[in-house]
Amino acid sequence: MDFIQITSKENLFAIVHVLNVSHGTVAEEFGFTKETNPTNNAFIDESTLRDQLNNGIELYAISDNDKLIGCIAIERSSREADTYYIEKVSVIPEFRNQGYGVELMNFAASKIKKLGSIAVSISLIDSNAKLKNWYADQGFAESGFKDFDHLPFRVCFMRKEIG
Repeated sequence: MDFIQITSKENLFAIVHVLNVSHGTVAEEFGFTKETNPTNNAFIDESTLRDQLNNGIELYAISDNDKLIGCIAIERSSREADTYYIEKVSVIPEFRNQGYGVELMNFAASKIKKLGSIAVSISLIDSNAKLKNWYADQGFAESGFKDFDHLPFRVCFMRKEIG
């Protein structure tokens, strides 16, 4: 298992595929389309991802036997001192439930701690109980909720102290 940093200078086709396939299952489960939830990673394209990489996210991929099977992104919070966000947590469906997601989360938390952060924050679909429980099992606790006009669901924020 290897972790690879993805930069905006690279061909992003393979990582966009990982994001689209991984988040596609959630989009299908919750009935999202590009029209109802255009910012969902199930619908991200190379140009949008490149812009995000140029604007401050750090993206890492995980591979197994030279096959990209997942990714995770971190981003420094502009609103909360000493906090980073974890985003784009993705494992393609055929590799789920094998510990890769936890490995991605541990890798990101380690990176964030080395950067001097004391806390990690994530956001997710509030009604996604399975994912909420998965994060809770890793030490995250609900820290708030918000409705956004551009999203067809309520957002749950979860936080974990790491410092």
